[in-house]
Amino acid sequence: MEDLDALIRRGRYDEARTRLWAGETGNADALAVLLELRDWLRLKEYEKARRVLQQDGDLIAEYLDIAHAQAALEALEKEDEAALSGFLENPHLGAEAWTALGVLRIRQGDRAGAQQAFEAALQLDPGHYRAKTNLANLALEAGQTDEAIRIYQEVLKQNPDYALAHHNLGAAYRKKGQIDKAVHHIKQAQRLQMRPPTRPPRPIGPASATPPPLPERRGWLRRWWLWLLLLGLGYWLLNRQP
Repeated sequence: MEDLDALIRRGRYDEARTRLWAGETGNADALAVLLELRDWLRLKEYEKARRVLQQDGDLIAEYLDIAHAQAALEALEKEDEAALSGFLENPHLGAEAWTALGVLRIRQGDRAGAQQAFEAALQLDPGHYRAKTNLANLALEAGQTDEAIRIYQEVLKQNPDYALAHHNLGAAYRKKGQIDKAVHHIKQAQRLQMRPPTRPPRPIGPASATPPPLPERRGWLRRWWLWLLLLGLGYWLLNRQP
């Protein structure tokens, strides 16, 4: 059986997290940072992903080349197809690179190539709900309404707050004439679109156990220490003898 370090290197974060919850020892700090990075990539929030690398890149440097990751974010933002090809096999960045490539192939009219790209993304990250939503979109456009609905429902089990999946599920139900369901999901999408983007809630562990949370990113600790130092300095200034 692979050790936790090997799982993290291969991008198998969920398995590593489950084993940490079960009591194994491992690099929980690095895993917490990589999970946050994955969340922002799934949301296509590249600036927030860049901030994670800037604040806590040193914690994950043994697993992910930070300069390589910064270059990947630039390629993703520019939608540079040639540059994206250099990140497709990366266990930490490949799922998002494949998803971006799939979107580019849709624009080029290559729907078969797009489907292959989204499926490749899900091989690397089965929880990549944007890639899965795009697969559902392709099914809906191909007239496979029931299949699209099934996939959108899977997406919403993974991330109930993903507005686009609600909206497109509503459109699929409308095509089937199920107006009540269509209205429900479209209204839900409208409510969610009014919110600022946030990381999805962390999934819980097995029902028989209450897993401890992974540690917060070290950037928060730095800020707490800064506040404590400032409070201490203020107290000293107020109580200093004239």
